[in-house]
Amino acid sequence: MLDDRSYMREPDWRPEVARSGVSLCLTLIIINVVCFILQRIPGFDESLALFPTRLAQGRVWELLSYQFLHGGLFHLLINCAMIWFVGRQMEESLGKTKFLTLYLIAGVFGGLLQCLLTWTHYLPEAGVVGASAGIFGLIAAFAMVFWDREITFLIMFIIPVRMRAKYLLIALVVIGVLGIISKEGGIAHGAHLGGMIWGVLFVLLFIQGGTWHGAEPWWGRLKNRFKFGRERQVMTMDDEARAFTREEEPVKQVDYGEDEIDRILDKISEKGIHSLSDRERSMLEQARKNMGR
Repeated sequence: MLDDRSYMREPDWRPEVARSGVSLCLTLIIINVVCFILQRIPGFDESLALFPTRLAQGRVWELLSYQFLHGGLFHLLINCAMIWFVGRQMEESLGKTKFLTLYLIAGVFGGLLQCLLTWTHYLPEAGVVGASAGIFGLIAAFAMVFWDREITFLIMFIIPVRMRAKYLLIALVVIGVLGIISKEGGIAHGAHLGGMIWGVLFVLLFIQGGTWHGAEPWWGRLKNRFKFGRERQVMTMDDEARAFTREEEPVKQVDYGEDEIDRILDKISEKGIHSLSDRERSMLEQARKNMGR
């Protein structure tokens, strides 16, 4: 029942379909390396980099093409490493289609914000290259999905630092905002911040929001909680006590039938772990504990 489900053996409830076929992360890395080699051709990077003035003239394809160009070998290696380490988790968790959509549109969002800062004359005109905006979108989405997960990363590839994903996101947002305010040259902080904005919005709208995921939208859950709270205000104390017992009573320690557990597992397979209610999660966790006895 439980042990024959492949995703039950994965700590992050990764769907089997996301691990099948060629890794998109590896594909993106290969494309970046090939484009970096092609940049040795005179005029190749100049024609495909993102320039705010040219974008205003209608060269919209630069919002995609600039994401596969890099300013040097170290820039390329850093971005490819980030795609591999962060991207694999998100590709397996979201699936290939949603992963690629998240990555590419984060790059578009980042490019647009960087250009907007130039169009308003806050930043000087400059070309933009690099996959950083898409990568920052992946990091932001990772932090939203795995909010309290502890991660370890190396500062300058030497000093290990361990923190929860949510604090990493907050730190990167602060760095991006301060970078924009300081007008630090050489780093497209606007593109980084734009990528993170899309990463957060993507999870809220399409994963937790349910438009793409199949779960109830987060704003619908807030509305239902608010409605339930107002209804409870007019209850008598006895009614409230009975309602609380019905709503909040933990799952009893009983053995659930295979049909019920299979229904929950099928729901995970179809809509993902985020679609489960708290009670369904508790039932599934108890079933796993019973299986291990």
